Amino acid sequence: MTRVRPLRWHLVWAALAGAAVVAAVTALLALPLVRSVATNQARGDLARAVETLASAPMATARQLVRERKAVGPDDRQYAVVLPSGETFGGAASIPTAQDVATLQRTGTLSVTVNHDGVDILVEGRALKGRGLDVIGVQPVNGVRQATGTLVRRILAALGIGLAIAVVLGLLIARRVTGPVARAAERAHRLARGERGLEQETSAISEVQEMVQALGALDSALATSEARQREFLLSISHELRTPLTALRGYAEALRDGAVPPEDVPAVGATLAGESDRLGRFIDDLLALARLEADDFPIEATDIDLQEVATRAIAPWQAMAAAAGVSLSTAPGEALVVRGDPVRIEQIIAGLLENALRVTPSGGSVVVAATRLDPDTAQLSVTDTGPGLDPGEHEHAFERGYLRDRYAGARSVGSGLGLSIAHRVCKRMGGTLEAGPSEDGGTEIRMTLASGA
Repeated sequence: MTRVRPLRWHLVWAALAGAAVVAAVTALLALPLVRSVATNQARGDLARAVETLASAPMATARQLVRERKAVGPDDRQYAVVLPSGETFGGAASIPTAQDVATLQRTGTLSVTVNHDGVDILVEGRALKGRGLDVIGVQPVNGVRQATGTLVRRILAALGIGLAIAVVLGLLIARRVTGPVARAAERAHRLARGERGLEQETSAISEVQEMVQALGALDSALATSEARQREFLLSISHELRTPLTALRGYAEALRDGAVPPEDVPAVGATLAGESDRLGRFIDDLLALARLEADDFPIEATDIDLQEVATRAIAPWQAMAAAAGVSLSTAPGEALVVRGDPVRIEQIIAGLLENALRVTPSGGSVVVAATRLDPDTAQLSVTDTGPGLDPGEHEHAFERGYLRDRYAGARSVGSGLGLSIAHRVCKRMGGTLEAGPSEDGGTEIRMTLASGA
């Protein structure tokens, strides 16, 4: 199981690890460099001291010993090389015969030798015009000891850098994780059902984006839940009305309050209310299936004109009973790409809505036309009262028209147009509403042309 640690802990350790890597690399590069620079500087100082002795009027080794304290630290020693190659002085035993020969031949000697296990810097210069040479020596250990203080200061500085990195890591972690922790708490509050939470701001773009996303989620949840409550209230209202009628007539029949001659009429009313309940439940089931991913669409090339003619046939009796003329506009074959069953379902929903609002003597016309080589359109036009300006764009919102016109005109469950719109969208088409030339409503379905 993965061990879970706070983000602050990870940030601090990341800062500490980064600082440690920098300190280690600095130590690996700087410490050898410091020692190398110190050694080179010591060699240069030794060479200058030798050159000073080489230019001084020193005739004897005693003079050399007497003046050596004036040209460098006590760990330096010097020697004089005679033209014969004989060497005398404190440093006489350090250079090898080969080193002495090199000095006499070239006039300059700059080497490092190991004498009795100790590395020693050796610098030699010729005494100009005197036929003598001067050699100076200095142990490397003394040079390295002299650099110890500098090395310790560097290590101390690196340690201070690590401590500062930890402090900065804590400060940065607090600044970063504070808003993240508050955002997490806000998400938990949203999960517990709280809405309308106060939204803070952050100077960190990623954190601010997360905060804004939570704010958008808060708003979306509030809107969704409001619609859900509204939908449940609408369903309860739609169910209560027929259930009340069914219960009332059932109680009347149970109590014998219905005269025998009225039983057929009561039975017809009960059947009508039952059919109303059935249609409403079918609408709910259709809407639920549309919300699922497995809603079947079997698209094929079909004749839109033929489908329209076939779809209006079952509604002719209802139209005639209401005194409404229901017809299809004449036209030629019009091939589109779609599911014929779903298209008939859409047309049925549009016809039910149109026939409900069209008064006796009015008309409902279904027409199929070619818009361009790639698209075709089917329209359902009624001569009903139409919609107020600005409401056509809301016609397919669930329950909008029912709530808007309840009590003013005949309304349905408020789901039919929403279902038709969703089915059309699943087929890749569009469904739009607008005013008709006669003052009613025209609903247009646009589909892609077939092969």
